[in-house]
Amino acid sequence: MKKWEMKIARGYDPRTQNKIGLFAAQLDDQLKRLKKEVKSLTVKQLEWQLNPGMNSVGMLLAHISFAEVWWMKIAANELPWEPEGKKIMARYCSIEDDGLPLLPDGHHPSFLKGFTAEKYLSILAKGRRAIHSEMKKWRDRDLDDFYKVGKGEVSHAATLHHVLEHFCGHFGQILLLKHLMRDAGILRKQEKAKS
Repeated sequence: MKKWEMKIARGYDPRTQNKIGLFAAQLDDQLKRLKKEVKSLTVKQLEWQLNPGMNSVGMLLAHISFAEVWWMKIAANELPWEPEGKKIMARYCSIEDDGLPLLPDGHHPSFLKGFTAEKYLSILAKGRRAIHSEMKKWRDRDLDDFYKVGKGEVSHAATLHHVLEHFCGHFGQILLLKHLMRDAGILRKQEKAKS
């Protein structure tokens, strides 16, 4: 095995942002892996649902970016959804909704209809740049600080953890959907992520 390591992401100060920079590096590593898995999917594959009410790959890609921007730019700054949050979401994700959760008989949402893999990856990249700009304002010493969300409180450390585990959970869901697409004949069995 070659040398395998994880260093803090570029642009983070190792003296004051070592932990934050490591979370940033992990998020970027997962995004790089996700891109390999979805970049060759067609619009039909991105919109495919096993059954009504189930998420499509496209919905999950939009949701990942939506959630990252919501937690890091809106919630952590205690901004209201109306009107500030919506404006931020439109600015960084180019969408106001991700279609989740779907109704039990719901279909891939019309406002995401026709989005290509390139479009979804562009949304993810723009959202990721936005959360990096926010994370670069944070310092490791502030990770135990709390902010209010609804009637509760969330620490900055818990936010970083949640954004990472949320990404990984939905990435796993996307991989499962690709497997199900292969089983359904929507994705050829020999198609694998291209490097």
